Amino acid sequence: MALLRQAAGLADLLALALAGLVWMRAGPTPLAFSPLEGALIAFLLPVMTFLLMRAFGPVHLGQMLRLPWTVLEAMAYPALVGLTAVLLALATLGGQAAHALVLWPALAGMLLMASRLLVSTAAQFGVRQGWLRRRIAIIGASEEAEGLIADLTAPENVEPPDMVGIFDDRDATRRPAALHGVPVRGDVRALAALAARERIDVIVIALPMRRAIDILRVIQQVQWLSSDVMVMLGGDNAAPQGAPRPLIAGRPALRLVRAPVPGAAILVKGALDKLLAAGLSLVVLPVLALAAIAIRLESPGPVLFRQRRVGQFGRPFEVLKLRTLRLDPADDGRRGVREGDRRITRVGAFLRATCIDEMPQIINVLRGEMSFVGPRPHVPGIEVAGLPMEEIVPGYGARHRLKPGITGWAQVNGLSGTIAGPAMAREVVAHDLAYLSEWSLWLDLRILARTAAVFMLGRDAFEARRHDWRDV
Repeated sequence: MALLRQAAGLADLLALALAGLVWMRAGPTPLAFSPLEGALIAFLLPVMTFLLMRAFGPVHLGQMLRLPWTVLEAMAYPALVGLTAVLLALATLGGQAAHALVLWPALAGMLLMASRLLVSTAAQFGVRQGWLRRRIAIIGASEEAEGLIADLTAPENVEPPDMVGIFDDRDATRRPAALHGVPVRGDVRALAALAARERIDVIVIALPMRRAIDILRVIQQVQWLSSDVMVMLGGDNAAPQGAPRPLIAGRPALRLVRAPVPGAAILVKGALDKLLAAGLSLVVLPVLALAAIAIRLESPGPVLFRQRRVGQFGRPFEVLKLRTLRLDPADDGRRGVREGDRRITRVGAFLRATCIDEMPQIINVLRGEMSFVGPRPHVPGIEVAGLPMEEIVPGYGARHRLKPGITGWAQVNGLSGTIAGPAMAREVVAHDLAYLSEWSLWLDLRILARTAAVFMLGRDAFEARRHDWRDV
């Protein structure tokens, strides 16, 4: 949906720019203005019109589906800017200049209307197909939930969603089978299992604030999902002062968890992963071949090291690496590798220092199990200082909201290798969560650039430098 909004804004800008070019070469313009004056006006009029349109806020899907946005607004903004320009020309330049400027709002209005008709048609098609409908799940079979569903499914709602269902932790005998036609599909664990298989854009917690403990427990259960998590406001629910209050079907809500990557951006990130992986595969093949030969010559055992790791949504997968340790069938990976570990071979030490041992994970990227940039995947049930990671770092599960990465923000800041203790565990997870909250494609590119520098210059795999997250 964000991508469609950006496309609508770009279409507006292109239509206005084209109107400026056509106006500059139209009949009366060359007679009223010099080429330089005409070019300057042809630049300023579209820019001023576009800025005026943006001043009233970003375009929403509901606007794209309505005829007034398509027709009336397309005519109103160019007409307002054009009328202002005509009046200024009459007062300062004379009738010939004003006559030339009259053509501008007509050209801009027609081209803007044409572009918006295309965008509106695309939006209506996307809604009919379900691509642009927000998929909403509700936690809590309550009166608040019933009222929200009534508003969401009302005919006058211009942004109709797909209702995934209602989820309630009460016993089946104490909860209704459905509310306002939306079925109760189980408890919160059922929602988590469903979200691992299907896209869910928004999770709404329809519980009163007096059940704050239940709300916190629910957040812990869904924090690793790639969805916006909101709690309904109103009644005895009040937002903290100054907190932003997004609206759901006109009802105020408080966003507790934000989706790390918008739906359209995740498609772009995935496409870039696949393109980069396909291109690098050809480049790294000779390096991997030489590394494989060196590994087999030095010690017996397979060239590739395979190990189960935790992926997106907590799903396990098999990560691939070049083997850098002497073969130990009893090693499950929980104790990791420490500095001076005698299991590291001479070839393995070189491969680890240059990050070549990570190159087979390009196959994991091509399979869709990993991304180039993201939190590094950990072994299931990872322990630090004899304690599960979840006990050491509250909110640890939130790092599973994105696909794990070959490299990440923690790694380019020296937090690589085995997690040595609770303090380092907190640092790693803090970096991972900061990456999720501040994600952008530009940040991914910067992390890749720093990773490439490490690959070319070498690094100490056990060095742990602390950097502020914004110090990129």
